Amino acid sequence: MKKLSVAIASVLFSGAAFAQSYQSISNLEYLNVESEDSVAVDSIYYFAPKQVLGPLDQFEYINKESNIFGRISDNDYATGYNVGGEYFADQFLVGASYSVVDPDDFDSADQYTLSLGYLVSDNFLLKAERVDPEHGDETYFFSGRYDHALNSTDYIGFEVRIDDEFDHRELNGKYFKDLKQGNYLTVEAQYINRDDADNYWQLGSHYYFNKMTSVFVNFDDEDFYNFGAKYFIDTNFAVSAGYGSNWDESSYDQWFLKATAQF
Repeated sequence: MKKLSVAIASVLFSGAAFAQSYQSISNLEYLNVESEDSVAVDSIYYFAPKQVLGPLDQFEYINKESNIFGRISDNDYATGYNVGGEYFADQFLVGASYSVVDPDDFDSADQYTLSLGYLVSDNFLLKAERVDPEHGDETYFFSGRYDHALNSTDYIGFEVRIDDEFDHRELNGKYFKDLKQGNYLTVEAQYINRDDADNYWQLGSHYYFNKMTSVFVNFDDEDFYNFGAKYFIDTNFAVSAGYGSNWDESSYDQWFLKATAQF
């Protein structure tokens, strides 16, 4: 009986240790594009802990926790601000955000976004958004976000988003795979079909050597690409760095360095 009690306690404590969760994620990022610098700080706070899926920066595909967020960015030409939040009342979602860009040589321009959503089930979210820019017409977007569990760990998720005049059609997808032995893989894709611009797609992937160390690569149909690595120093702090360029413009260089804090 004593051995059985010890075994049960061991299982419970190991499970609790594995079930890492966070309520806040903050980033400080430095970006250098063709010798021009920019700095950004962003943070999001969830009103309830969000559990990771293995890697310390991977969470469920559909967020179901109320939150508030903010971002400040500054470069050689402008300063930008963005604040907002989402509130879940049972299955209903209400969200709002405000953003403003303040260029050095022009008047500032702001934008308001309001959203309403309904969580049909734990893996299916419907949402309507009203986007109202200062210099432009208001636009309504409608989206559906769905994820399908392939087994106890893996999933594939999709999001379809269109505007009220069906001029903008967007498809996003993500695949999360537990490769076992402590390794994980994600693949993310986006395709945008627009009446007033060329179609656009991008593809990216993360490979995790373990829950704290990963490498990534992204590329798109405009011949831009970037790659880099991320490392968690401990369960609360991470650093990442990367390089980007363009296949057709060998002189184009982009470097970034980011510090992340999760609690």
